[in-house]
Amino acid sequence: MTTSSALLRILALPALATLHSYAQTPTPPGQPSTGPGGSTYLYRSVTEYGPYYSTSSKAGDSEFIIYQPKASTLPTSLPVALFLHGYLLQIEGYPTGDSPNNYIYWIQHLVQQGYTVVYPYYDYGLEASEFTDSILRSWGTALELLEAKTGGMIPPSEDALGIQTVFTGHSMGAYQCFATAQQLTVTPVKGIPLPRAIAGMTPGIGNGSTLPTNFSQISPSIRVVLVDGDEDTVDIPTAQAIWSSIENVIPSNNRDFLEVISDSHGSPAQLGNHWFPDTNGLEDDDSGVDDRDYNVTWKLSVGIFNCVLYGTDCSYGLGHGSTEQVYMGLWSDGTPVTPLSLQDGQ
Repeated sequence: MTTSSALLRILALPALATLHSYAQTPTPPGQPSTGPGGSTYLYRSVTEYGPYYSTSSKAGDSEFIIYQPKASTLPTSLPVALFLHGYLLQIEGYPTGDSPNNYIYWIQHLVQQGYTVVYPYYDYGLEASEFTDSILRSWGTALELLEAKTGGMIPPSEDALGIQTVFTGHSMGAYQCFATAQQLTVTPVKGIPLPRAIAGMTPGIGNGSTLPTNFSQISPSIRVVLVDGDEDTVDIPTAQAIWSSIENVIPSNNRDFLEVISDSHGSPAQLGNHWFPDTNGLEDDDSGVDDRDYNVTWKLSVGIFNCVLYGTDCSYGLGHGSTEQVYMGLWSDGTPVTPLSLQDGQ
């Protein structure tokens, strides 16, 4: 070997080491095949119905969309999930800010797991204090349309307690899940049942908001899983206030409060920020769907819904810190992703 050849080889060694190191950067786990966050689906396709409106004026805040499974063989009825988006208006503008596209893969997951999903555009042009009434108008109209089998839609499932409904949401939507459920508890509305469960992800009301966070009048029959993130410092107090207000109302075995703990072992990092529940990467560090969807929002929402309605997947959705509930999978190098943390009150 010539001196020049040897020198080139020596110079190349650091570059090869860098490439090797880069190639070995751990990646997050993919979607599990089983469980409420998994890829074993009852239905492979989704049908979108609408838009519909709860007012004759077709105001933006009265618009809603309904999603149901699409298949050659469909059930005679389905439970109905109210899905409430975050208050994204100031970030993206209407209608994109409220668009289901921000959460479409989570919505599709719920539908493919056997739920009708109602998605209201509840906030356009309204003050925050008006959101709950707007939601209830669209929700009530949607249930009427479903019960009438409008456009061939599958009607809601019913049992001895009435129509089977559940709530889930992100940010302002998570907050509104509790506000809407409490309003229905205090002031019942004919044709609109209390939800059986709430899955609230990183609830937020914004800086300086005067919205109340006391939900101590909510029905004790509702089961709850509440989630915040360790890096969502602005909104952690909102989640804690909501939790404190329901602690003495909802029995401890019917509620869980969990926190997403950031893990930067690999790339993209799995951060406990405010935005991880969206599925299009908005304000987040990657392109959208990742482990925090599979093992947090998707797993916990479907898990608690299945637990309440069917008595299945309770160790995932309402596991009080069980392994199945807090498990976040493995990085590609076999290192466990930091599990969810069960918060106080258990």
